[in-house]
Amino acid sequence: MQNWIAKESLNIDTTKDVAILENPKKKQYIDNLLIKKFWPKIKCSLKATGYGYSPKNSPETDFEFSFELTRSLTFMMLDGIRAIFRGKLSCSVTGWMLHSEFFMGLHQNTSPFEVFKILEDKRFSSNPPILIIYKDMPFDYFHLTFENGSGAGWGLYDYDYIYNRISMAIDINARLYDFLMLNNLDEKRVEEFLLLASRVYGEY
Repeated sequence: MQNWIAKESLNIDTTKDVAILENPKKKQYIDNLLIKKFWPKIKCSLKATGYGYSPKNSPETDFEFSFELTRSLTFMMLDGIRAIFRGKLSCSVTGWMLHSEFFMGLHQNTSPFEVFKILEDKRFSSNPPILIIYKDMPFDYFHLTFENGSGAGWGLYDYDYIYNRISMAIDINARLYDFLMLNNLDEKRVEEFLLLASRVYGEY
């Protein structure tokens, strides 16, 4: 029987400088996990927020560079065309990883001291928020990105645990955005915001 490497190598685009070979059986197994098992739960959680989301139709999976075959599914929460949250679920035959990003824009009238409180909070010391200042965008003058990831090997937790982790991440990111839309970030409100954000982006 022809081995999978030799068979897959026949499909290589020889006009390119890089070739990636994936075991087709393992690729199909991982893609089925992402699309058939996890995507329906992800989509349901995104729809429950009331915000727009992407992808709307059948999601696509992507190859990830890793020490073992890893595929990922990326999804987003949107307010119109504005990205609120980006999530990525990565799976291999040995484990999974959920990566979360929250995009936070603050008006130029926001006190820099409140921005500094967010940046220096010890709950995010291992992966602090990233600050970019957009001088020509008064409503998003201070742009902060929160980022974090967590995962485990298969068998350590059941699927319900993973579903709940995904749902919680989506729900909390929607609540973070709601909070910013309804409140000005004064000293008291900053602490409330950070307490909520720490549930996804704080140290474990």
